[in-house]
Amino acid sequence: MERRSARNRKWWLAGMTALIAAVVAGCGSAPSSESSNGGTAGETAGTAETSTAEGAKELKIRFYDDPAGFDPANVFRIENENIAFNVFSGLTTYDSATGAIVPDLAESWETPDNKVWTFKLRQGVQWQKGYGEFTSQDVIYTYQRNVDPATASPYATDLANVEKVEAPDDYTVVYTLKEPDSNFLHVVANYHQGQIVKKEAIEKAGDNVKWDPVGTGPYMVESIDPSSQIVLARHEQYYKGPAPIERLIFNIIKDEQTATIALQNGEVDVLMRSNRQENLDILEQAGFKMNYVGNYAANLKVFNMEHPALKDKRVRQAWYYAVDYGTIVEATAPKLQSVGKSILLDWMDVYSDDIPTYEYDPEKAKRLLAEAGFENGFTVTQLQTSSNGVTEQMQLEQEYLAQVGIMLEFELVDSPTYTQRRNDGEFETATRLLPAVNPDMILLSFLHPDNIAPNGLNGARFNVPEVTEKMELARAEVDPGKRKQLYADIQRIAMEELPYLPAYTSNLYWPSQQWVEGVVINKLAQVDFYGVDIQK
Repeated sequence: MERRSARNRKWWLAGMTALIAAVVAGCGSAPSSESSNGGTAGETAGTAETSTAEGAKELKIRFYDDPAGFDPANVFRIENENIAFNVFSGLTTYDSATGAIVPDLAESWETPDNKVWTFKLRQGVQWQKGYGEFTSQDVIYTYQRNVDPATASPYATDLANVEKVEAPDDYTVVYTLKEPDSNFLHVVANYHQGQIVKKEAIEKAGDNVKWDPVGTGPYMVESIDPSSQIVLARHEQYYKGPAPIERLIFNIIKDEQTATIALQNGEVDVLMRSNRQENLDILEQAGFKMNYVGNYAANLKVFNMEHPALKDKRVRQAWYYAVDYGTIVEATAPKLQSVGKSILLDWMDVYSDDIPTYEYDPEKAKRLLAEAGFENGFTVTQLQTSSNGVTEQMQLEQEYLAQVGIMLEFELVDSPTYTQRRNDGEFETATRLLPAVNPDMILLSFLHPDNIAPNGLNGARFNVPEVTEKMELARAEVDPGKRKQLYADIQRIAMEELPYLPAYTSNLYWPSQQWVEGVVINKLAQVDFYGVDIQK
C-alpha cells in the first residue's frame, strides 16, 4: 500500500483534533428575546405543524444552562447538541443503546476501498415547516456550507479529507476522499457537521440561523426564550411517523439542587443531567426512575513523558498499580463513575480486552519504581483548575501514591490558564474527559506524533512509530477482521506504554418520573425523544 504523505496526514488528523477540542469548549451568547424570527417556528415557511390538541402529550425537561444556539455548523456543548440531535438528521446516526452506526437519511451505503463512499438516500423525507422533500442537493449544500470559510465552522476540518461530493441523482450521494477512512460513517452521522440543513431555511434565517433551525428530525423548534424555555413541537411528517409526544418543553434550571426539587415537586418530568451523587441518592430513594448510560466517556490521566521520572514507562505503570481506583470510586461517586481499564471504551466496535491490566498492587509499584531508579520516590505536580479545586478523589489518589513514594502536588490555576497550558502541553500531569464514538477521535488525536502539543491533543508527547503505522493502516483497511486486529494492537501497546492512564469512566444520569418511558441516553450523552413516551 502506498504510504500517505505527511501533508495528507495532517488533513485527517486536524479533523480529529478539532472535534475533541469542540467537545470540551463553550460558545456564544444567546439573544435577549424569543427567537424564530420574532415569532414561533410554525410561522416560518408555510406549514405550521405547531398546534397541540387539548389533552395532548407534553413532556417537561430540565435544561441545565443558557442555550448557545443550534446551528449544526457551530453547535457546542451537550445540552445544545441534544436539541440539534432531535431537530436534524444525518446520513447515518447512532443506535442509542449500543452506539453502533445505523441508517438515517441514507438507507444504505457501500464502499469498495474506504475512499469512495456511495449513499442511497431515503425517498419522500420531508423538511420541517413546509420546505419540501429532502434530496441529494441538500447534502451537497450542507457540505459546501460547512467548509465555506464564511461559515467559520470549527467542524470544517472534520471534512478536510473529502476530495469532492457528487449527486448523480436526487437520491444518490457519492463522497470521494483524499485518503481512505474506515470510520467515515461517523463523519456523516447525526452530529455536528453530519447534520443536514436546508439552503432556503438557512438563507431565510440569516443572522438568526442558530436560533431558527430547520431539519428533518422528529421535532422542530416552536419557540425559544434564552432566559427561561425552549419548546419543540412534533414534526408531523417525520419519515418514521409522528413521535408519541406532541410537545417537549425544556425549562432552564441551572442549579443542581433546584433541579432536583423541581423533579420532586412535579415542575419537570425529566432532568437533563443530574451530576451530584447526593442528589442521585435522594431521587433513587424517593422512587424516581434512574435513566443512565454507563461508560460513555473516559477520564484520562495525562503523563508528560518529558518529565524525568514519567518518561520511564515503569514509573507510569507503578502509578497505576499504586492507586486503588475502585475503592476511590466506591467512596466518592459510585453512581457517576466506574473504574477505567482502557483508552477506548468497551462498547466501541474495535475495542479489545487483550490489553495489560493493572490491579491494585502497591508492592509491585514499589518494585517498578526501584527498577526505574526511583526507590526513594519523586515529586510530581498535577495541573488543576482553581474553580474545581482539589477534589476528594484527588486527595485519595494523593494518599495512595504517597504510600509508594510518589509525592503528588497540585498547581491550581484559573480555567482559561488551565485550558491554555493543557493544550500547550505545559504540565507534568493533567486530566482529560473524552466523550467520543469514533475511536479515531481518541487514538489519532492522542497517540499520533503529528498531534503532539501544542499542535494537537497529544499532551503526553507519545511517539511510537509502530503505533503510528498501525493507525494509518487501520483507517485504510477494508477487511473488518484485519482492521480490528490493527486496532487491538494499538490498544495493547498504548496500555503497556501507558502515556495516558484511564483512571475512570463517566456515567450519566437523566432521572425522571416513573411514567416517562424510553429515555435512553446514547454514547454522546444525547436522548432521541422519538423513542420517549408518557404512560400515566
